[in-house]
Amino acid sequence: MISHDLHALGFDAPDLDVLVNSAAEAGAVGVEDVGGFDLLAAYTDPSGARLALMKQKGHDEMETMASLVAPTTHPADVVRFSPTVALVDVYSQASTASMLTGESVLKLPAANRNHVARFLANVDDPVEVPLCAEPGDDTPRFVEHLRVGAVANQMLRVFESEEEYGRSHEGSLGGNGNLQFAAGTLLSPWLMEINAGRATRAEASAVAEMMMICRRVEKRTNALTGVDWYRIVGDTSIPMTVAIPVNLPRVPHEGSVISGQVVPVVSLGTWEGDVLWG
Repeated sequence: MISHDLHALGFDAPDLDVLVNSAAEAGAVGVEDVGGFDLLAAYTDPSGARLALMKQKGHDEMETMASLVAPTTHPADVVRFSPTVALVDVYSQASTASMLTGESVLKLPAANRNHVARFLANVDDPVEVPLCAEPGDDTPRFVEHLRVGAVANQMLRVFESEEEYGRSHEGSLGGNGNLQFAAGTLLSPWLMEINAGRATRAEASAVAEMMMICRRVEKRTNALTGVDWYRIVGDTSIPMTVAIPVNLPRVPHEGSVISGQVVPVVSLGTWEGDVLWG
């Protein structure tokens, strides 16, 4: 059965084996025996959807990861807590986040960084990031242009505007209108569990709760499957890109608020380069 996050990118197929075989035939690239993995590979669709394939050493099963080529990039420190889940600390200059447009990118001196967000994320090219499975001497990697996105992990709710969201039970935490769960928020519950000592790094999931204000909505077609999906650039705790399925009760548009469970995913750009590891 195809999981909801893969469905959000249009990776629909009769079953996972069919999808993986189709991706391999369509030009997935990868390497064997690298950084604790027997195999790391990825298929990047012309639509920007990405299917990452990973087989950890000592594991029999092949794992899949839903990812995407996100146009939103940020300077960030990244350290892995487990084979595929990382802690991401995002920085900005004067509280202004960066976006890779194809014409210009933010050049940010390390001494002038302001911390703006922290969350857990899946990493689609994980061996680029130091693995620090136990608390202590963490050694993050600073990435000047980390691609930052998310993939819907359940059916998201769509509100016509920030005003409609604010009037909702969710937006007002009970409807009295005095205490709002503000639009434009990304919450990482597993990170809070780790900080409280109720979960270990190995147990942590990247699943997060997101309330995004949509700034740009594009319908894309997955070339591998012919299935449509939405790529949305919007504001959460930071500007980021999210992939959601098209079969929503309401169609998102510029100014909409979308809310629900997502999986943040980051990429250092390995799968878009000419040289892979080793």
